[in-house]
Amino acid sequence: MGYKKGETLRTAFDAYTIERQRGAGGSGEVYEVRDSEGVPYAAKILDTAKASVTRLKRFKNEINFCTKNTHQNIIRVQASGITEKGATFYVMPLYSCTLRDLISKGISPAAVLPYLGQILSGVEAAHLQGVWHRDLKPENVLFAEKTGLLVVADFGIAHFEEEDLFTAVETKNNERLANFLYSAFEQRSRGQQVDSKADVYALGLILNEMFTGVVPQGTGFRKVADAAPDYAYLDGLIDLMLRQDSSLRPSVADVKRELIARGNEFLSVQRLNSLKSEVIPDTEVDDPVIRNPIQMANVDYQEGTMIFTLSSAPPPNWIMAFQNPRGNWSSFQGAGPQNFSFRGKEARVGLRSGVPPQQLVNHARSYIESANRQYAELVVGENRRRLTAEREQLRKRIEDEERRRKILSELKI
Repeated sequence: MGYKKGETLRTAFDAYTIERQRGAGGSGEVYEVRDSEGVPYAAKILDTAKASVTRLKRFKNEINFCTKNTHQNIIRVQASGITEKGATFYVMPLYSCTLRDLISKGISPAAVLPYLGQILSGVEAAHLQGVWHRDLKPENVLFAEKTGLLVVADFGIAHFEEEDLFTAVETKNNERLANFLYSAFEQRSRGQQVDSKADVYALGLILNEMFTGVVPQGTGFRKVADAAPDYAYLDGLIDLMLRQDSSLRPSVADVKRELIARGNEFLSVQRLNSLKSEVIPDTEVDDPVIRNPIQMANVDYQEGTMIFTLSSAPPPNWIMAFQNPRGNWSSFQGAGPQNFSFRGKEARVGLRSGVPPQQLVNHARSYIESANRQYAELVVGENRRRLTAEREQLRKRIEDEERRRKILSELKI
């Protein structure tokens, strides 16, 4: 293909000047480029000689997914276009190196799991959105040296859910899906179902390699216990991730839970938020009232009753917080927060003779603000307690299992 220094790649809103080639793969080449303001980026250009209909669909899906992506551990596409030679390309942030480079230099044992945690989060976020990578390897994980950020890249042969992207990707039997070294058993046989568990298999290989520098193949390979005895417990987890039967492998969330149970508190399982528009950690509260606090939308008066229309129907715990405020608050006799009744979006309270209506409205607004704060504290506290209990259960399960194994190992039959 070959693009030279000084050539320009144009998108709808900018022009990028090629500085040098940074890499090449089965589907195209990656170049370091600079935008019109001199900011460095990377551009991935699809090889026109290999741009079959299937490859173009995959490239389109990759661009679409990575353009919409907001997760920090998945590559973000900035712009896309077509070169003067007719090749499709996209522009992404420029990263210092790849995970392959880090492994080659050697990663300290203490740094492996924090790095792995970022990779797990990126892959998990893709899985939650119906996307599995199917070509995970150290070359496809990019590293920003200044920030220590790792991102999963190169979704060129990923599977995408049809409802999320423009086209569904189907892999033909005679096409090579992944780098053979990191491919799961099901990827090496024709007609097999390849899903998210193929990524788990690759992650198991990568985890072992980050500690040992060796990709597990066959038997007798170097294990984590050989390279970092303090992390020997990972060998059992890696064995599960490398199960030949994909249905017996854990999910990415299961892998995270196992690591959390071992005291790796920097990890958290993720989920789609209630709007299903982004992936969030389970430590982050996803509540519609916290996201959009209740407001006073309208006020009416009918037959001695003030009727306040709220922006949304409050949940029971919010009503409880409204009617039982903490701290200092002002009210009129018979029109305090405990006197309000709720039905749907409406809050009602009687207006006694001599009570200034505007002053009651002001009090009601302050009750609403107080209820929003108190409700948020309640929900956040409940979520924190739930997570603490779950992690304690995980820790105890691991502790009990290790004690069982120790006792069994000491028995003589």
